[in-house]
Amino acid sequence: MWAALLKKVWDIDVLKCPKCGGQMKVTSFIEQPSVIRRILKYLDLWQDPRPPPKPLELICEPDADYIPWQDDVPEIEVG
Repeated sequence: MWAALLKKVWDIDVLKCPKCGGQMKVTSFIEQPSVIRRILKYLDLWQDPRPPPKPLELICEPDADYIPWQDDVPEIEVG
């Protein structure tokens, strides 16, 4: 399913052998993060995850020309 989706979206055949052009097949998946990390470290492809970015400071400069809206309509008593 995922190989067909990659072929459809990106027009790449991930199951085509880069050496001989023959059709490959998936025999298993590795899902355990510790095993994946160990393999990638062995291949020198592992990068430690970066820390989350620091939140940006909200900067609000007062607008010198701003005049709060004023209602000149007198209050209406309801009752």
